[in-house]
Amino acid sequence: MEKFTEKLGNALLPLAQKLSENRYLKSISSGFSACLPVVIVGALFTLLANLNISFYQNMITAAHLKDIFSFVPKITTDMLALYSVYSISRAAAGNIGMEKQADSIGLLTLAVFLVMIPLGVTGTEKDVTVVVAAALSTTYLGAAGLFTAMIFGLVIPVLYKLFIDKNLVIRMPDSVPPQIATSFQGILPSFIILLLAALLRFGFSLTAYGDINTCIYTLLKAPLAALGASPFTMIVMILMCSIMWFFGLHGGMIVMPFINMLYMPLAMENLAAYGAGTQLPNIIVKSAWSGYASLGGAGGTVGLCIIMCFLAKSQRYKALGKLALPSGICGINEPITFGLPMVLNTIMLIPLIFTPIITFTLSYLMTSIGVIPVMNGIEIPLGTPILLAGMLCGGWKLAVWQAVLVLIQIVCYFPFFKVLDTQALKEEQE
Repeated sequence: MEKFTEKLGNALLPLAQKLSENRYLKSISSGFSACLPVVIVGALFTLLANLNISFYQNMITAAHLKDIFSFVPKITTDMLALYSVYSISRAAAGNIGMEKQADSIGLLTLAVFLVMIPLGVTGTEKDVTVVVAAALSTTYLGAAGLFTAMIFGLVIPVLYKLFIDKNLVIRMPDSVPPQIATSFQGILPSFIILLLAALLRFGFSLTAYGDINTCIYTLLKAPLAALGASPFTMIVMILMCSIMWFFGLHGGMIVMPFINMLYMPLAMENLAAYGAGTQLPNIIVKSAWSGYASLGGAGGTVGLCIIMCFLAKSQRYKALGKLALPSGICGINEPITFGLPMVLNTIMLIPLIFTPIITFTLSYLMTSIGVIPVMNGIEIPLGTPILLAGMLCGGWKLAVWQAVLVLIQIVCYFPFFKVLDTQALKEEQE
């Protein structure tokens, strides 16, 4: 086993190191993290407006609360691309050494993103086609525009820095205050970048796509949606995360940029469908990561905490279990990861890898055959207790299913923990 783990570490650790240090992946992850308050609040208002309980719906409809609750999602989750393009760009600017200009670059990227959306909205009123020429379509301000937001959020800061490095800027006299000088320094790069954006928009208007958003969404939607819809993609992410944690690296931080890139758009589609009262289109969304696979933290360890609390015979593991269980219920398992430890613990390697894969795979199968509902796309905030997380993501059936998953975790971890506990008890008796 030691030779195997050594070879595995030599093969994967360099790759993990490169991924964790990649500034573009870090920018996407940081950008989406900055948007979490908007996402979570918008999702909670969607839940309040559409909670499927008849007496509750009658009450909020009669009190006009349903209309009030519906205002917030329209300008939060339904416009996530608008917030993401700024936050990703701002994070990317900081990661390439442009911290002082990060706000300006973020706003410039937002302007480029909006330039790419053609004006004009067509609708029908009383069987008459109505065209509002000065309106901005919201189609690509939400989930459909996230791919474009990520691309622009990464490209525009690099382009801006190129102009700065080439000294294509307006220089002000030394007597001018630094804040004003920095503002003027960005005028020429911003002008050129927006000019290029306008030319690009015009060029795409001559194509069959009509605009760059439609082109990007059409070309990327199908392959990325297929990749995200496959359970094997999530299984690979789970596998990578668990192996990285075994070697003491933060596996969640390494795979989270890919999770955001693949599953955030799918989650927003489900949330929009949930708000509209239509069928939820995607079985796998971002919340499946924390709600099924990493239930109780990376490796799905809340079941292990319960074993330690109530079934351990050694005083060492009993004490650790009592310490780790409250945080484990809330999805924080560092006490277990570094206190047991799980890091470089060859006895626990097998359950660390296979427990979250088993719980996710079973959840996927149960959802596919209709035993449990499809997740509505709501983002589960870090620290949300088990069962409550299930209630938020799909109602009481998902809460009950999470309890079942904890029992499965207990079954998976028990025989391996028994070996550790026996060793610890023997040491204590000696």
